[in-house]
Amino acid sequence: MQAFKYLYDRHFDDADWFLKADDDTYVIMENLRYFLSGEDTEKPVYFGQRYRLFVKQGYAAGGPGYVISKEALRRYGQRGSQNDSLCKKESKNEDVAFGWCLENLGVILKPSLDAQNGTRFHNWTPQNYLRGQFPKNFFDYDFENGRAGVENISDYAISFHYVSPTQMYDLEFFIYHLRPYGILNMPQKLNVVT
Repeated sequence: MQAFKYLYDRHFDDADWFLKADDDTYVIMENLRYFLSGEDTEKPVYFGQRYRLFVKQGYAAGGPGYVISKEALRRYGQRGSQNDSLCKKESKNEDVAFGWCLENLGVILKPSLDAQNGTRFHNWTPQNYLRGQFPKNFFDYDFENGRAGVENISDYAISFHYVSPTQMYDLEFFIYHLRPYGILNMPQKLNVVT
C-alpha cells in the first residue's frame, strides 16, 4: 500500500486512474482504457476481479491487478495512509488489506463484467479460463463463481495472472500481430463520459 502513498505524494496529477499489477500479470492496456472511458474518475471507485471473502463489499484480487480512480487515491492519500484504524500499513495479504481500507474510506468496488457478463480481470491464465481448470478453493472466493469457457471471457478482457514470460510473448503475438485475412478490426469509439 506504500506504493499508493508514493503515487499520491508524487504523481497524483499525472493520471486519472492508477493500476496495480503483478510482474506475472499480462494487461491489455487498450482494453483497460476502453473500459475506463465510460467511468468517472472523480467518483470513489475501483475495479478488478471481485473476491467475496473477508471484506463486506468484497475486494479486488491482487494478482490480476486492480485500478483505482483518482478520487479513491485522494481518499487513501489524505486519510487512509495516515490512519491505522482505517488502513493497516502492514499485511501479508495486500489485496485484502487494501480492499478493507478502501471500503473504510467509502470507495466502492464496482463490477467489471461486460454487457454480455463476460469477465475482464482474470486471476489465472487464459488456458485456465478456457478449460475451467481452477483450484477448488477458487470457487469460494470468486464473485462470478469461476465461470469458464470462451463465452464467459469478455471480448475486451483486461488482464490475466500467472502468465509466464513465454506466455506473455505468445499473447503479445496473438493479440497485436496475428491478423486473419478478410476480417477487419476497425477501431471502436470510446465510451467517453461527458
